[in-house]
Amino acid sequence: MSTRTPALLLLRETGCAARIAVRNPQTTFLVVVLPLLYLLVIASIFDGEEVHAPDRSRLLDVSTIMTASVVVIGVVSATFQNLTMTLVEDREYGVLKRLRSTPVPAPVFLAGHVVTATVMSLLLAALVTALGVLVFGVPFPGTRILAGAVTVLAGALACALVAFPFSVLVRKASASLPMAFGAGLTMFFLSGNFFPGKDLPVAMERVADLLPVRHFFLAMLTVFDPHTTGTGFEGGHLAVLGVWAVAGAVLAVVFFRWTPTGDE
Repeated sequence: MSTRTPALLLLRETGCAARIAVRNPQTTFLVVVLPLLYLLVIASIFDGEEVHAPDRSRLLDVSTIMTASVVVIGVVSATFQNLTMTLVEDREYGVLKRLRSTPVPAPVFLAGHVVTATVMSLLLAALVTALGVLVFGVPFPGTRILAGAVTVLAGALACALVAFPFSVLVRKASASLPMAFGAGLTMFFLSGNFFPGKDLPVAMERVADLLPVRHFFLAMLTVFDPHTTGTGFEGGHLAVLGVWAVAGAVLAVVFFRWTPTGDE
């Protein structure tokens, strides 16, 4: 077998997963339209206002904070939420079970979905950044753009891998959308993504510090903060995302289900 065969298979599976995602109106709305609406609405309401930025003592424009926040929301939507729905539906409709008898290696099939979600995350981050810069005057990250790309990749990988063990908790295909969407919204509220300038209660902040979204948000905020000096890399927050990625992968290996639960 050619050493290029796995790479070619991954490329084909990624292309297939991308076509399925693009043709799905539900995916387009949740992953692309809804995050952009969040930025348009909230940044328009608070246009020109400055508030205390999360985890910072200085003031920042609300539009800058919300651009960083919506990048995170979009990435979580493209990875954790969308991938959870895809995995549960494929499992409950028997796609994953039938896959085991095909020549396509199961890891390649699943990796195709992860790569697709990651590419979607990068494209969405670029789209949100363009909207923030061109419409609301958010300062372009400039020399921190590399840190932004690495942060998006780290956040996308962590959230995508967490989707695998989380999908085990969803027993019905019909419950995949509300459970994935509800879990995502809960993390956004706990992490302060919708409350620029508001201090989180101590208990809520402690819970948020255990979740990947909060660290993802703070790392992205450093990238967009025009007062940031240096390259913009947040090593501590990126390390937490790395821990979540490893934990998600380990839990997926142990608990991931390939066969329908029969609860539908």
